[in-house]
Amino acid sequence: MRISQAVILISSEPGKKILGLSPLERVLLTASQAGVKDFILVGRDGVEEADILSPLLKDKRFRERGIRPEFVPLSRLAGLGTGGRIRSRFWLMEDRLVFAPAIMEKAASADPSLSRDIRIVANGGADGTEGSFAGLGLCLGASFSRIASALAKRGATELDAEAAAAIFPAPTTQPVEAGEDYCEPVKSREAARRAGRYLIGTARKPTDGFFSRNFNRHISTFLTRQLLRLNVRPMEISFVVLAIGILSGIFEGKGGYRNAAIGALLFELASIVDGCDGENARLTHRISKFGGTFDIAGDAATFVFFFLNLPIGLYRSSRNDLWLALGAVSFISMIFFYFQIGKFTKRTGIGNNIVAIAKDIEKSSERPGFAGKLDWMAAKLVPVYRRDFFATGAFLFIVCGGAKLFMGIIAVLAPLEAAYIYFYTRRRMKEALVEA
Repeated sequence: MRISQAVILISSEPGKKILGLSPLERVLLTASQAGVKDFILVGRDGVEEADILSPLLKDKRFRERGIRPEFVPLSRLAGLGTGGRIRSRFWLMEDRLVFAPAIMEKAASADPSLSRDIRIVANGGADGTEGSFAGLGLCLGASFSRIASALAKRGATELDAEAAAAIFPAPTTQPVEAGEDYCEPVKSREAARRAGRYLIGTARKPTDGFFSRNFNRHISTFLTRQLLRLNVRPMEISFVVLAIGILSGIFEGKGGYRNAAIGALLFELASIVDGCDGENARLTHRISKFGGTFDIAGDAATFVFFFLNLPIGLYRSSRNDLWLALGAVSFISMIFFYFQIGKFTKRTGIGNNIVAIAKDIEKSSERPGFAGKLDWMAAKLVPVYRRDFFATGAFLFIVCGGAKLFMGIIAVLAPLEAAYIYFYTRRRMKEALVEA
């Protein structure tokens, strides 16, 4: 069951930004992921409504998600209960709350009878003691008058332990432990550090390859933290990544060990920084279809441009036409590969990124007609074709003086990859037609 209304208590002192968003911005955007659209923002009397609402109304992220914020001073809060403004169930939360959207679903399903208010508490002790209030509650509409009176009596919107006890009296409230879902109001430096660690964890992708998961993400998340402090946006990072990638190909095409090593280093750097735009977008809720498409197209352009210039650089160093021939084979194979991928994703709707294709191939052994040795081998080799693996492999080979050997490997793998994808996508599209 989804509850679409929330009452958010605005702190008297606005909290500092955490990873690119103010506490209020983050709580609104996170709650909207769980289906909340109607927000009543409760602040102390004397707070200017424009100071609270203007930044939100100007931000397209809130408009695109259909978020409707309304500011109500504490002295007028009780009147909402008599005017039919409050629905049968609503969320009550603090503006400094950082939480996992999944915890809202847990709370909403905790009392199917809809007979009690629910408060989220931190995990209790081993002796059965209840944890402290975690800053989030799910309330019945009938409880609103009591809550409004308790807040008005205190004359404050902060939910300390005393206020939480008054608003959520134990006999009529069901406690629900947060469990593994993060939920905590950020009111101290230590809480801010915990929230930052949790949020950075949400910026990672479960589909990361070996090198991304174990090496690249440690660097990219550090860079993302710094870029968010500078208010850098995801698209700006994507343009920088593309520029670094193009520059890597230019150096690679100049020839000579030094240029090749610089190009390989830039190619690896582009792969690492490429994680920052996605991390930034997820942390600041700036994920967009255009941004995702641009990122994928930029990755493909960088990849092809680098491996187009690698044989050119080898030719300039040796004047051996063999490298141009191998480069032509690799280039044609790559173009054919991306053409097939484009056709496949358009017809099947599987997703327009290589990771989606890789996952599909990895699962091929579970499908009838896809359990042959070739499919088994392709599924096992999928990690080799991930960008993080290729970028790190190129860097290590070239810096260690193995550019020629690496180009030879590419000249073999690129045609094999293109040929396999051609036959694989044909079989998958036939399978999709049969299933339809």
